[in-house]
Formats: sequence, structure tokens, C-alpha cells
Amino acid sequence: MNGTLRKLSLTLFLIPSFLLAASPFETSIWMRYLEGIGWAIAASIGFSVGVAIAIKVFDWFSSDIDEWEEISKGNWSVAMIHVALIVMIGLLVFKVI
Repeated sequence: MNGTLRKLSLTLFLIPSFLLAASPFETSIWMRYLEGIGWAIAASIGFSVGVAIAIKVFDWFSSDIDEWEEISKGNWSVAMIHVALIVMIGLLVFKVI
């Protein structure tokens, strides 16, 4: 009885995904291209907003020094922190989208 109930609940859980999912053969290649371009635009917007927020928060936390002045002086350690911050936000946005 327990195994039958588990199979029934799994079947009822998977039925809507089969009904709502479009087959790749039912849509045209141009619609698939358009969908890919749309996701690329969404990812770029998400990345830019994420990086802007992360850099602003980093500036709030390190209010004692001026990072951009240190970078213009040639301080590579501050530049590496900014690069690491941008790469990590990019990885997070990539995983979310």
C-alpha cells in the first residue's frame, strides 16, 4: 500500500511538468534562438545589478579607504579584491539564472 501511494504521488507530481513542457520539436528554431537571446539579456541585467550592489556594499564596509584611489596608485591587492568580488557575483548570478 505504501509503495503504491508513493508511485501515485510521484505520478501526480510529474504529470503537470509533462503537460506544460514544450517539446523542442514543436517550436521553431527561431523561437529557440529568441529564447536564448532573452535569457542572455536577463543574465546580463542580473549580473550588472548584482555587481553594482556588491561593489556598493563593499564600499560601505570599507569606508576608511578609497579603493578607486588605491587602484589608480597601482595597489594591486585592492584591484584583486574587486576582481574576486566581480567573479564571485558572476558565478552566483550564473547559478541562479
